[in-house]
Amino acid sequence: MSKKDNRKKHPVLKTAGALAATGAAAYGGYSFLLFTHAFNTDKSRFHPDGIIPNSAETASANEWLKNSDRVDDTLRSYDDLTLHAMRIENHPEAKKWMILLHGFHRCSYDLLPLMMEADRHGYNLLVPDQRASGQSEGTFTGLGWPEHYDLLSWINYLTVLRPEASIVLYGIDMGASAVMNAVGDILPSNVAAAIEEGGYADLKEELVYLAEKNTEIPAKPFIPAVDLLIRQNLHFSMNDISTKRQLNNAKIPMLFLHGSDDQVVPAFNAEVCAASYGGEKELVILESTGFSGCRYHASYFDTIFSFADKYAK
Repeated sequence: MSKKDNRKKHPVLKTAGALAATGAAAYGGYSFLLFTHAFNTDKSRFHPDGIIPNSAETASANEWLKNSDRVDDTLRSYDDLTLHAMRIENHPEAKKWMILLHGFHRCSYDLLPLMMEADRHGYNLLVPDQRASGQSEGTFTGLGWPEHYDLLSWINYLTVLRPEASIVLYGIDMGASAVMNAVGDILPSNVAAAIEEGGYADLKEELVYLAEKNTEIPAKPFIPAVDLLIRQNLHFSMNDISTKRQLNNAKIPMLFLHGSDDQVVPAFNAEVCAASYGGEKELVILESTGFSGCRYHASYFDTIFSFADKYAK
């Protein structure tokens, strides 16, 4: 090949190299955007003084909290984060407890209406701020995987504090994922039942679904890079975890609750999760309710507490 031919090819090679570099940068940039949007919780809620903005729905719950016997508890997570929970023990003679887990970009105080209703049904409450939410430390959520280890820690904490506690677990969306992952591990006999509301069957599939729904960009090619960021920052891989496997190992009674019109976590997830469950189970799809909207359905509280009261001692 002549020097002249070489000179002609140099611009082509430079252009190809520039395009490759641009493509790699775009791939990395979009992967980082997906990871940050899903796992970085720097905007998770924190309600100062435990008061959520007053409305017709929340005013009475705020007043109830002010008059409750409340203690703030903390523990250290397996990866050395300080985690916070509020413990409300308005029924010191009762053995019935609920551990309630909030959803994505929320905090414990967002569960006030449910907390108040559980109190009316005679339950004492332990309500954690999940990692990187509310008053708990952390930068990243694990969308239900590291959180299920945190939940196991809170269960152990409560059983040491109240050895005769009969515990019902409840979680919504991300909290539901933590509950579903936890029930597949070894639990103390104190855990009587579990309820998940609006949880997803597979983390990887949910990330792909949301990314493609919101951007119309095929997301599957970016998942390996997102998983690399998860491994670097959260120290687990989506390839190594399985909520369906956890559910298959579970034994305690569990209620799967979902809104029929949920466009964030479609209702088929509840059907998949219930089908994977190894223990006694109930599946309830509430009609005409969307994401985090089950609590607006007329039968919501009756559904939750008719199930929980069957098993809590």
